[in-house]
Amino acid sequence: MTTTYDPTTIVTSLAAFRELPDWLAAGMDPRRVHAALERHVPELRDGRIRLLGCTPDRLRAKGDEWLARYTLTVEEPDGVPREIVLVGNLWPPGRQSSSPASEADIDFGEPGWRCATAAPSLDLRVQTADDALPALPRLVDPAEAARLLEQVLEEAGYGDVTITSCDPVVVRYKPGSRCTVVVGLGYDGRPVDRVPPDRVVLKTHQGEKGESAWEAMNVLWQHPGAWAHAVRLAEPLGYLPDERILVQGPVPEDCTLKDLARRAIAERDPNLLEKLRAALSTTARALAAVHGSGTSYGRTATLGEELDEVREVVDRLAGSVPALAPAARPLLSRLTELAQETIPDPAVSSHHDFRPAQVLLHGEGVGFIDFDGACMAEPALDLGRFRAKLRDIGISALGLDGTYHPVDVVEENLRLVDGLCEGFLAEYQEHSAVSRDRVLLWETCDLLTSLLHAWSKVRLARVEARLAVLVHQVETGGLLDHG
Repeated sequence: MTTTYDPTTIVTSLAAFRELPDWLAAGMDPRRVHAALERHVPELRDGRIRLLGCTPDRLRAKGDEWLARYTLTVEEPDGVPREIVLVGNLWPPGRQSSSPASEADIDFGEPGWRCATAAPSLDLRVQTADDALPALPRLVDPAEAARLLEQVLEEAGYGDVTITSCDPVVVRYKPGSRCTVVVGLGYDGRPVDRVPPDRVVLKTHQGEKGESAWEAMNVLWQHPGAWAHAVRLAEPLGYLPDERILVQGPVPEDCTLKDLARRAIAERDPNLLEKLRAALSTTARALAAVHGSGTSYGRTATLGEELDEVREVVDRLAGSVPALAPAARPLLSRLTELAQETIPDPAVSSHHDFRPAQVLLHGEGVGFIDFDGACMAEPALDLGRFRAKLRDIGISALGLDGTYHPVDVVEENLRLVDGLCEGFLAEYQEHSAVSRDRVLLWETCDLLTSLLHAWSKVRLARVEARLAVLVHQVETGGLLDHG
């Protein structure tokens, strides 16, 4: 027999997500990790090497492990600063390291060095390269990148070009996952069949996301009449499957929609808010055009699969923090019931990871980027995910000035973003049909996912804000009262 949970029960249960356990928070506290290393590393303890800084780059749950990455700045005995990257595991209480210690003759910071610390309980080793992204060194080397791009541009129809200047700049890097490099280019000036771009974007991914983006971008570029009047999309230039390198043209950008939204909501400037509303309307029309392009991709995403993935994240977290499983159960159960009771719209060509950060503003127009997860799905996926992220941006904007905000200010912020989300959905519905209930389902699911990710990625500053947004959605969205 299925239990139907009411909003009050759901909100009460979610309170368990409010605070991370101390052992987990410690892994992202630079002062505590710094102190632990100074206690356990002989060269740091006796002062032969000075630890100048410790930056936690990443701590995230993967399987039943917590994977950590730290960037250290140290001062060698000769006074020269050096950067060292340590990777490894954070262990919950009751679990012990199974990794072997370093050989006695391996110095701190050298390949093969290992160390175990207590409080926090860490197992660390030196990272010498990002094994998940083997192509990365080639993308950031000007000469290597130029040789790669000359071949790609020729095969893309730009003729036999000679690159005379190549300036690769890393603009986004998630270790072990993906890297985006923007490359400024100069040419020898010889006439060519087509004028080549002065900027290109290189991406490399762990896994097959680059191949998915390449497929989707090519399909869309075969049907420009369906979307080119409403949105700019990057030109697909090439994909090297053996190295997992995607090459695409530039999309003009003054700023991202995320940047505009964060500033407008934080400052409450009427002119900025009006500009934001106009940009949201333009974005909604552009999304309707992509959804209505009639194109088709290889895979289909469903809400049922999404909810299964959320359960998997909950189960992984509960392996270390058992109280989270019963805390998430009421909301997950209610979302599952409603997903079965409501009817999805027909699948369309979808972005899948559609968020304000993926919308580039330029003049009065917009461009969409990052089709790495492109798939077929009901339109509510893109709409719900976008609205969820807009809410996250809205609540985060309150913290830009570093001051405390009383409850009435937070509630005013939430209501403002309610209006922005409603305006975005209403504009989309002017151009394409979509089930509002399904949008709210995807949106609520994504808000829960964001809260779980604040835990699984140990984003301490985001936990309370994301919980506040999710509770607001449960209490005021109206969807969970159905039935």
